[in-house]
Amino acid sequence: MKLRLDQLQTHLQKSLAPIYMVSGDEPFQVGEACEQIREQARQQGVTEREVFHVDRSFDWSQLAASAGAMSLFAERKLIEVRLPSGKPGTAGSKALEAYAAQAGSENILLIVAARLETAQQRSKWYKSLDSIGVMIQIWPIESGQLPNWIRQRLQLRGIQPSHEAVKLLADRVEGNLLAADQEMEKLLLQNGPGEVDVEQVVMAVADSARFDAFGMIDAALAGDQQRVCRIMYGLKGEGVEPMALLGAMTYQIRSLCAMARDVSVNGQLEPVLVSHRVWDKRKPLIKAALQRHNLRRWQGFLWRAGEIDRMIKGLAAGTAWDELLQLSLRIAGVAVVKARPAA
Repeated sequence: MKLRLDQLQTHLQKSLAPIYMVSGDEPFQVGEACEQIREQARQQGVTEREVFHVDRSFDWSQLAASAGAMSLFAERKLIEVRLPSGKPGTAGSKALEAYAAQAGSENILLIVAARLETAQQRSKWYKSLDSIGVMIQIWPIESGQLPNWIRQRLQLRGIQPSHEAVKLLADRVEGNLLAADQEMEKLLLQNGPGEVDVEQVVMAVADSARFDAFGMIDAALAGDQQRVCRIMYGLKGEGVEPMALLGAMTYQIRSLCAMARDVSVNGQLEPVLVSHRVWDKRKPLIKAALQRHNLRRWQGFLWRAGEIDRMIKGLAAGTAWDELLQLSLRIAGVAVVKARPAA
C-alpha cells in the first residue's frame, strides 16, 4: 500500500503494518517519517531495535536470522534496514521476498532507502513488500511550496507568522529543511507562541557571530563602505557560508527592486515605503539606498546576485567572496573597477 507522507500519521493511529519502506532524497522528511514509525512501535510495546547498514559486503542472511531470533527483552522488535542505494541486489531481493512471504505480527521491518526509480518499483521484491506493507515515497519540497510548508510548521508550534516573515525565512534557509526547522525552533524559544513579524525573524535568524549578514547589508544600504569591508572580512574569517550571506542580500535587493519600480511609476517615495511596510527605524536606510540607485541599477544588482549564486554552486567561474564584496560596495555607492591584466 502506497501512502503520502501527510497520510502516515493518520495511518499509524489506526494500525501498525508489518513492513514499512521509506524512500526519498530529502533526508529531513525521511528522518521524520521513520521517527513517527519508531515512536508508534514503542507505544505498542516494540522496545527492541536492531539496525543493519547495507553495503557491498552485507550478508543478507542476517535479516532472516534476526527475524527468527527470540528476543531476551521483548516479544517483538523493530528491524531497521538502511539501504542507501535503493538497490538490494540479487541476494537482497531474494531475502526481502522471503521475509515478506513469512512476515507476521511478531516483528516490524523498516527499510530506509534512497529514491526508487520506476524500474525498482516494478521489481518482484518491491511488489512483495507492497502487498503486505506500507510504501512511502518522499519527494523534495519545491521552492514554490516551501513558504506554505514553513507556515504550516510554524502554526504547529503555535506561531502565527506574517506573510513577510515566512518569505524571509524561506529565502534564508534556501530549501534546507533541517535548517528551516532549527530556525523555527529558535523563533519559538525566543518569542514563544503567537504572532511573529519579519523583524522578529531577522533578529532570530541573524548569524550569532559578532558580525552578522544583516548588519553588513545595513552598512551597504547606509553607504558605509569601511563597515561593509570590515563585516565582510569578519564573516569570511568566522567561517560563514557565502550562500547564507547571499540569501539575505538577495532578499533585500528583491525588495528594493520592487520599491524602485513603484517609485518610478508614481514618483513619490514615502507612499511606497508605507505600501511595502518598511519599519520606521529602517526608513532612513531604505530612502538613502533608493535615492542612491535607480531601478535599472537595482535590477543589475539582482542579476549579479544570480551570477554569484552560480559561482557558489560551481556553475560559473569566479570567487564568491570577492564578488559579494564588490556587490556590497556597489550598493554602498562605491564605483568598483576590476583590475585589468597587463598587456
